[in-house]
Amino acid sequence: MGTEVSPPDVILLRSADDPDPYVRAFEAVGFRAVCTPVLAFDFPNEGPLRERLRTPGRYGGVVATSPRVGGALHRIFDDEGTLHTRWEGRPAYAVGPKTGDELRALSFDVRADDAGTAADLVEQIVEEDPDSPLLFLCGNRRRDDLPDGLREARVAFEELVVYETRARESLSLPPPKEGTWLAFFSPSGLEAVRRADTAPLKEYRCAAIGPTTASALEDDGLTPTAVASAPTPRGLVEAILGVSTSRDQR
Repeated sequence: MGTEVSPPDVILLRSADDPDPYVRAFEAVGFRAVCTPVLAFDFPNEGPLRERLRTPGRYGGVVATSPRVGGALHRIFDDEGTLHTRWEGRPAYAVGPKTGDELRALSFDVRADDAGTAADLVEQIVEEDPDSPLLFLCGNRRRDDLPDGLREARVAFEELVVYETRARESLSLPPPKEGTWLAFFSPSGLEAVRRADTAPLKEYRCAAIGPTTASALEDDGLTPTAVASAPTPRGLVEAILGVSTSRDQR
């Protein structure tokens, strides 16, 4: 008879990397964490994206709103031989450090991936004052704050949806034990979990990777007990550890 595996301390609603930095960060502080993918992604508009990438001189750089944009670029560059060399060293404004890592792997000159908010990112773009329109690459569920901020600042850009988000089929969550954390990484992840036949979310303690996701939880009637100060493994661990430690000391 096999050994029964105890429920995790933290359920990370994301696809796992190998090795996964979030799982390792939690293990380092004694928490058992598992990744549970909740979203799947499709990549439409490969033709329009390919056309734009063939004319890099038209653009003052790229804005990438998520790591999936990096995936869309990889698909084109892998299929186009030396096309990626024409974008080497060109500016890329990345939303979040993981997006920045994806673009660095493609030899872009990544900027502002440590910006905490859309307003911070817009401010840096305005300071650099690109002399040509930016190629704004995003998903079908992108928020309005970044493009609206660019318009208000009179920064020219050309927007193209390069990936679409949908709920993963046959989604199920590990059963909760007392104090199990459910870590949300996007509002789309919350929507996907809501559509699935899972244990009631109020049986978990909810954590959010940032303020946007925290707001989505609140709008859905849930309390984000921990909110990461930065969208990184360390930020999420510190947020959850801070709450857990304070409770243990009561």
